[in-house]
Amino acid sequence: MTQSTESRSVSASLETRTSVLPNKLVTHSKITVEHLRQSAVLYIRQSTSQQLRDHQESTQRQYQLTHRLTSLGWNAGQIVVIDEDRGISGTGRQNRPGFRRLLSLITEQKVGIVLGLEMSRLARNSKDWHDLFEVCGIYQVLIADEDGIFETSDPNDRLVLGLKGIISEMELHTMKVRLERGRFNKAERGELFHDVPVGYVKNADGLPELDPDESARETIHTVFRQFELVGSAHGLFHYLIEHGIRLPFRDAAGQLTWRLASKTGVGELIKHPLYAGAYGYGRKKRYVGRNAVASGRKWLPPEQWKVFIKDRFPAYITWEQYEANQQVLRNNDHRADRTGPARSGMALLAGIVFCGSCGRRLSPCYGSNGRGTYLCGRHHTLNMPPCHTAISCRTLDEVVAEKLLESLQPAAAELSLQVIGDETTRRARQETVYLHQVQQARYQVDLAERRYSHVDPANRLVAASLERQWNDALKNLGIAEQQLRDFHSQPSSVLSKSDHQQLLNACRDVSELWKDHAVMKDKKEIVRIVIERVTVHVQANSERVSIAINWSGGFESCHDIIRSVQVYRQLEGYQELTNRALELALEGRRSPAIADILELEGYRSARLKKRISGEMVNELLCRDERCHQQLYRPVLHENHWTSETLARELKIPVKQLKDWVTRGWVDVIQRPFGRTWVLKADAADVDRLRKLTENQRGKGRHPPQELLRTQDKNARKH
Repeated sequence: MTQSTESRSVSASLETRTSVLPNKLVTHSKITVEHLRQSAVLYIRQSTSQQLRDHQESTQRQYQLTHRLTSLGWNAGQIVVIDEDRGISGTGRQNRPGFRRLLSLITEQKVGIVLGLEMSRLARNSKDWHDLFEVCGIYQVLIADEDGIFETSDPNDRLVLGLKGIISEMELHTMKVRLERGRFNKAERGELFHDVPVGYVKNADGLPELDPDESARETIHTVFRQFELVGSAHGLFHYLIEHGIRLPFRDAAGQLTWRLASKTGVGELIKHPLYAGAYGYGRKKRYVGRNAVASGRKWLPPEQWKVFIKDRFPAYITWEQYEANQQVLRNNDHRADRTGPARSGMALLAGIVFCGSCGRRLSPCYGSNGRGTYLCGRHHTLNMPPCHTAISCRTLDEVVAEKLLESLQPAAAELSLQVIGDETTRRARQETVYLHQVQQARYQVDLAERRYSHVDPANRLVAASLERQWNDALKNLGIAEQQLRDFHSQPSSVLSKSDHQQLLNACRDVSELWKDHAVMKDKKEIVRIVIERVTVHVQANSERVSIAINWSGGFESCHDIIRSVQVYRQLEGYQELTNRALELALEGRRSPAIADILELEGYRSARLKKRISGEMVNELLCRDERCHQQLYRPVLHENHWTSETLARELKIPVKQLKDWVTRGWVDVIQRPFGRTWVLKADAADVDRLRKLTENQRGKGRHPPQELLRTQDKNARKH
C-alpha cells in the first residue's frame, strides 16, 4: 500500500510539471535552464495564397501558439515569430527565406526550442525535415508541436520525428494523387475546364459554347482568316494593333469587354485546340534543365496529350486548318531544320534553302559590302568533315527567280485577279468588324444613358459615376466611328472593266512586276507558296553546283549552275589553267598579255562576274608551288646561271646583261618577263663576257666580232 501511494504521488507530480495551464509558467522534464536562457522560435507557414485568403482559422491557430511558449517558461520578449513563408509550399521545390532564417538562428546557438502547429508546417519533404532535426540535435535544440516536445538527441524521439516527417511527406503525396485522379477522371470525359478562351462562354453545365454575341464570333473568325494571310503570330499581333481590332473578353460576371490583344494572348489563341472543336488535356510537359533558365514547359503534339477528343465542342475552324496553323508556327521557329518566317532581308531563299551534303539549312551571311552568301553552319566533327557549301545569294536567287517566273507566266493574270478578289473579301470582312464595334459602342452609350436617366438626381455620388461612364461610352463610340470613317477613306480594290483589262495587259510581263513593284517580303511569300525547298549540292568543292527545286505539288526540277569561288584551286579546270599560264609565262610573255590570251581561250577567273586580269595571273603563278618553282626558283644545271648571279660574276648591272641577251650576245634558257631569267654560259662564255665587259668600260662603241656571238638566232632558245 505504501509503494502504491508513493507511485501515485510521483505520477501526480510529473503530471503537474508537464501540464500546460494558461497564464501560468510551468516546467517540462525536457526543458532545461539552458533552453530557457535562449530564444523560442514559432514557425508559421501556409502552402498557398488561397489558403491565406480562405483559411483564416488556421492562421490564427498558429499565431496563438505564442501562449504555449509562455506557458512553457519563455518570456514574450524571447519569442521570435518567423512568418516569412506564408503562401510558400513546403515540398522543397521553392525557396523558403523563413526556413533559411530558422536554420541560421539555430547554427548561431540563439534558439532553445522550435515550435510549429504540426510537423508538416516545418517541412513537407524528407530532406528539409532531416536537415532540420539533425542541426537541432547538434546544438541541443528542442522541437515541439501541439502534441508534445521532442529532444532530437534522444533515439526514441528521433524515431518519432522521422516517422512524422515521412507521414507528412506521404500525406502531401496522397492528397496530390487523389486530386489528380479526380481531375483526370473528369478530363477523360472532356469536361475539365478552369476557364474558356476568348470567343467562348460556359453554359449551365460548365461546358464551352460559342459566344452568343455575333460581333465577338465575327472577330474570332477574322483573326483566324488574317493568320492564314499573315503567316505568323507576330505579324497577326501587329495587324490587330495597327487596325485597332479588339478581342472580346468575358469578365467573372459574364459581361463582354473589348480589349487589345497581347502578343502572348495571340499565340495562345492560335495554339488552343478548342477553336477546332477538340478537347485536349496535358498539352504541356514540365521539364527540368540544368538551371532555372533551361527549365520550363514545352508544348506537346496531339498524339502525346493525356486526353485528346476531336469534334467535342462547337468550332471556329476545322481540325485540318488547326494542324496547318500549327505547322506554320513550327516552321516559323528558328531551329536549324525549320524554314522560319518570311523576313525583309535581301536573301530571297532564306529559310527554304538546304545543304545537299548534310541536310542542314543554309544561313545567309552578309558582308560589309551588303552582299550575302548562303553558308552551311555544320562544324567539323570526328566522324564527318566540315561542309564547304557556300554560294552567293545573288547567284542562286537569280536562277530560282527565273525558274519561278517561267512557271508563273501562264497563270499570272488569273493569280492576280484571285489576289484582288481575296483582298475584296478581306476588306468586306474587316468592314463588318468595324461596323460591329460601332454597334457595340452605341449600345453601351444607350445603356449608360438609360442608367443615368433612371438615377435619382439627389444621389449625386451615383449620378456623377454614371455620368462619367456615359462620357467614356461616348468617347469609345467616337473612336469606333472614326476607325470606320478611316477605313472607308482607304481606296477600294474593286476593279472596273477598264482596270480589269489593264491588269490583264500588265500581267503579260510578270518579270517586270516582279522587279519593279514587289518588295522583298512579298517576293519571299510568293516563293514559299510555289516552292517548298531548294537543295544545293556543291560538286567536289568546285565552281559547279547542282540545284534541286522542290515545287509545291511534288514536282522536282534539277539545274546546274556555275558559282564564284574563293580561290583558283576550287576551279574544276585549275590544273589546265595553271599549265597554260605557265607555258605562256615561260615563253616570256607579260602578265596582261597572258590574261588576254586566257580570256580568248575561254578560261574564267574564280570570281564569276570578273574577267582574268594581269594581277590575277601573277597571283595564280605565285601561289601555285609548281609554277613558282619554275619561274622564281628554277633548278640550275651545269653552266646555267640566273641573271642576278651572272651579273654579279661579271660585275655589271642585271639590266645590261638582259640587254646583251636581247642583242644575242648571251644564250638564254628561260626568259619570262619580270621573273627569274636562266642563262647558259660555260667557262669560255664567261671569259668572253668578261672581256666584253672590259671593252664596254673602255667605251668601245663597236666591240670586236670575236667577242660577240655569231650563232644562228634560230638555234638559240629564247
